[in-house]
Amino acid sequence: MAVTIKQIAEMAGVSRGTVDRALNHRSGVKKEVAERILRIAEDLNYRPNAVAKALANCRRPFVMGVLINSDGNDFFDEVLDGIRRAKKEIESFGVKLSIRVMKGFDVNRQLSLIRELEAEGISALAITPIDDRAVIRALNELTQREITVATFNADVEGIQKLAFVGCDYRKSGEIAGGLMGLMTGGNAAVGIVTGSVKMLGHNLRLRGFESAIKTGYPGMDILEVVENNDDNELSYHCTTELLRKFPQLSALYVAAGGVHGAVEAAEVDGRKITILTHDETPYVRRKLKEGVICATIDQQPFSQGYSVIRLLFDAVMYGKRPKQVQNYTKNEIIIRQSLTE
Repeated sequence: MAVTIKQIAEMAGVSRGTVDRALNHRSGVKKEVAERILRIAEDLNYRPNAVAKALANCRRPFVMGVLINSDGNDFFDEVLDGIRRAKKEIESFGVKLSIRVMKGFDVNRQLSLIRELEAEGISALAITPIDDRAVIRALNELTQREITVATFNADVEGIQKLAFVGCDYRKSGEIAGGLMGLMTGGNAAVGIVTGSVKMLGHNLRLRGFESAIKTGYPGMDILEVVENNDDNELSYHCTTELLRKFPQLSALYVAAGGVHGAVEAAEVDGRKITILTHDETPYVRRKLKEGVICATIDQQPFSQGYSVIRLLFDAVMYGKRPKQVQNYTKNEIIIRQSLTE
């Protein structure tokens, strides 16, 4: 049941008029009384009905844009589930979510979709941005037009954003490096399959991995890093070539999407390889159970999708900014014995 001003007034021991003035930051309320009222309202997660009324009187509906490079990458299924859950919670306020999906990391395609969403009259944008100067410039132009921007799952430096919600990529790479060292006894010839150098997160993850093995496992050797564009078909071919090129390869680190293609190539090759991945997709779960993948590092995809929409909604609707810009989700190591089903 929704909290009312009357209930807040009763709990604070003041009149409803005093509560109304405090909630709307009007004069006539002692500082300590206003702070008590606001604290009670915050604890009860109070959301004023005036917001819903204001929406009805707006010249245009509140449209929130979502731009995500999820096409062909099953990791994003849970991210989209989180977005849909948040959508159900805010749609009663008249909020419309306009979602665009794209495949891979084509800068021109992302710029085109940003322009499409802007033409729809969005007030806010949640985006998994490509690390490119043209994209950064386009996002900053949105901010200058008073469109609130938040990044999720992927981030870039140099944009004026409300927040980032997603993985601490460097830390996840460090965890991966340490885990690979433990699983191989610190002696391995490692091939790395990443998504794209156009993604800041992918690059940070590699730096973290390299740093961890350099300082903790000098007996490990990184043979080569190849890009698969988060595409399973390309991942299969580039991993097959990696295995052919390096017969000494004994460990495979799949640092982004395209896990299915990379693992299939390793299975076809037939040699015994220590395989480490990221994320807990249905395919990864199956290969963990089979013992093909030794471990994976999850990054809470549902929370990423859900939280970015709620942060944007609260910022645009209530002027409530998050406590910090960087909102990292948990890095969780999962092995076969972790699985409950």
